[in-house]
Amino acid sequence: MVSLKDFLLEQEDINEVAAKKRDLKKLEMKCNKIVKMMKGVAQDFSKIYKPSTGDAVLYNTLKDFEEIARNVDGEYGGFFEYVYNSDYVEQ
Repeated sequence: MVSLKDFLLEQEDINEVAAKKRDLKKLEMKCNKIVKMMKGVAQDFSKIYKPSTGDAVLYNTLKDFEEIARNVDGEYGGFFEYVYNSDYVEQ
């Protein structure tokens, strides 16, 4: 049987892996640039090919680009919202 004290001593302290707030902000800005570029790719694709519902391949590709950008934006946003409210950031 393992005692609670031994168990807690074996666990890694969360603050040991905490990032500096400044470093996290830099990472968030890079992620925002990625999202902006992905949205730009979808806009450029739309300008170049002018997809319509009549051409299913082009239209579906455009919708895929838009969906990927939207999903990435949501994932990054959710991660940063979580991380700012956790012990993974030095205060």
